[in-house]
Amino acid sequence: MRFSDRDGRTVMHLRGELDIAAVDRFEQTAGTAEIVYGPRMTVDLTGLSFIDSVGLGALARLHRRLVRTGGACTVVVPPGKIDRIFHYSGLKSAMDIRAPLE
Repeated sequence: MRFSDRDGRTVMHLRGELDIAAVDRFEQTAGTAEIVYGPRMTVDLTGLSFIDSVGLGALARLHRRLVRTGGACTVVVPPGKIDRIFHYSGLKSAMDIRAPLE
């Protein structure tokens, strides 16, 4: 994971897999980023090759927590299999999902 800043929002760039083996690290890192950088975050999944239901749940919890505290959470989802997973899970309509910027 790496971080950048885009228009005053923290961007968390994920790579590899967000699954049961990686979710604890993601949640700890996201929690620390929220404390350090504030409750406006973008999670960029363009470097992700796989996400499972545990990873989806972690993203949904992050989104819910940030919105509940007056922040915002945008998830950048690349076209293809990751996008289809968000669509079929119903999270595409429940979260602020965006396509990658070209």
